[in-house]
Parts: sequence; structure tokens; C-alpha cells
Amino acid sequence: MAHALTLTATEQRIAERLDPAASKQIAVSDAAGGVAFADVSQVMEFAKLMAISQIAVPKHLRGNPGACVAVCVQALEWRMSPYAVANKSYSVNDRLAYEAQLVQAVILQRAPIKGRIKTEYDGLGEKRTCRVWAELADSPGEVVAYLSPAFGTIQPKNSPLWKNDPDQQLHYYSVRAWCRRHFPDVLLGVYAKDEIDDTRRPGPEGARDVTPRGLSGKLDALGGTAPVPDDDPDDETGTDDVFGATGDAGDASQVGDAGGGAGEDSEPTIDPKSPDFAKGVADRRAGIKKCLKPEIKDDPQRFATWRAGFDSVEQEG
Repeated sequence: MAHALTLTATEQRIAERLDPAASKQIAVSDAAGGVAFADVSQVMEFAKLMAISQIAVPKHLRGNPGACVAVCVQALEWRMSPYAVANKSYSVNDRLAYEAQLVQAVILQRAPIKGRIKTEYDGLGEKRTCRVWAELADSPGEVVAYLSPAFGTIQPKNSPLWKNDPDQQLHYYSVRAWCRRHFPDVLLGVYAKDEIDDTRRPGPEGARDVTPRGLSGKLDALGGTAPVPDDDPDDETGTDDVFGATGDAGDASQVGDAGGGAGEDSEPTIDPKSPDFAKGVADRRAGIKKCLKPEIKDDPQRFATWRAGFDSVEQEG
């Protein structure tokens, strides 16, 4: 494969699962979006191409065909280029978010209004507000409006533009809130980057693993070497699950059995009916990011089974 040496190990494994025949069926179009998909298999094939695009997509999408599928589907719904949407996306607190400019463009394209959205500011400093309004396309003369809270009360403000260009950010905020109030279907499940709080919150998703790491973890600490986190994007077990969802078909019993052979160096055998497998599934659905039970984590066989259950939830989603 051309330029194969420039790919990471994860990207190389994705590239090996590309289906040239399916890729050839994807039509290039001069209409909105630039490409035309006939079925979901073409979307998945295109997502694999995006996942190995390296500098053409942001870091959080590289080697991640599952997230690329989500971006492609969103781009199809919005009639935009998948690559344009990808490059306006971010990963914030384990969620996919989008640049405020893109969200604004989506609203202008999809909201059932006549003409453009009008904007009016009032007040100064922390008390400054923004009023936005627009005329309904199907009800001539009828206007829907929204008045923002005072600037100082708005949270979170995760974009630096809240300080550098406050009126622009207040405008973006007001238009999003206006849209969600009057046309909730337009932005259903879509959030701008500065809307998602990137600080850790209480509860399972913000939990910190305080489980003793055992001898290897202590040696890492003494040597100043940080252990590799379980949610490392280059983790091979998680990547295998993505391949199972977007490439070759496989069942959960094969998760983690990368070697395929017997012997001391072979991977543990995974039993999907095991309580540890079920525990992994339950933890993932509860938003827990790591195994918190020492009796499972310190046993390689049990931990491999737990991890297989944990990762299998991505295949279901």
C-alpha cells in the first residue's frame, strides 16, 4: 500500500480492512457535501478512509472509524462535506462537539425562517445582553425571538473568544438558545465546543481510579513513568472492537484473542457469559472508565474478560 510506512500501527490495521470495490462505488458529487452515498456500507467505508487521513482530520478522529461514521452521518444530515464537518469537530470531556461557527451555519441552513437572523445588543460589561429574532418562513409576519441572560451569568465559557471577542460569542450563544427554544429538532443532540464543560464532574464519569496499581504501577511511579491509561486511543483491544464494527464481522467471544494460537504467550480466552464480562458491560454503560475492583484488575484473565465486556459496548452502539 502506498505510503504505508507513514501510517501508525492502528491506521495500518484500518487500511488493511479497506474494501476497494466498495470504495469505488462511492460517487463524487458537485452537490452539497461533495460525495453521494448509496448505502450505509459506503458510509462505513468512507469513514475508514477518513480515519487514516492523518493531517486531513483532527487528532481525535485519526484511527477512529467509529467517530468518523458519526461525523459522516451528521454531515449527510446537514448536506455538508464530511471533511468540513470533521475539521470543525472537537473531543471535549469524552463527547463529540462542534465549533460554534459550524453550529451557526447549520441553524441558518435548517431553521424554517425567512432571511437572516437579526441581532441587537444592550448594556455593557457583565450586564450586557443579546436579543436575536427571525421571521418564520411558513407564517409571514410572525417573529420568534430570544433574549440572552446577562453576560456575567452565562456558564460555561470554555472558548477564549469569550474574552477576546465577547459580542461574537454572546451572539453564538443567543442563536443556539433561540434555536433550541423554537426549533429543537434542528440541533437535537448537537453541542458547540464551548457549551460542554471540560472540567471533571462528580459521579461515575468524573471518578478517579484510586485502586492500588500493584508492583508494576509502583515501579512506574518510582521511575517517573506514567502508566498508559485504559482509554488510550492507540489501545489495540479498543481498536479491534472498532474493526469488528466497521470492518470484518466478528462476535464478542473473539475480543482480545489476537494471537489465535495456544501457548504461554497466547491471549486469555474470553467467555461472554462470565460475570466479569457482564461487569465490564455494566461499567461501560454506567460511564465508568476503568476497572475499579482490585480482585478483577489484578487477575490478568479476569481483567481481560472485564475489558472485553467493557469494549463490546462500542460494538453495540
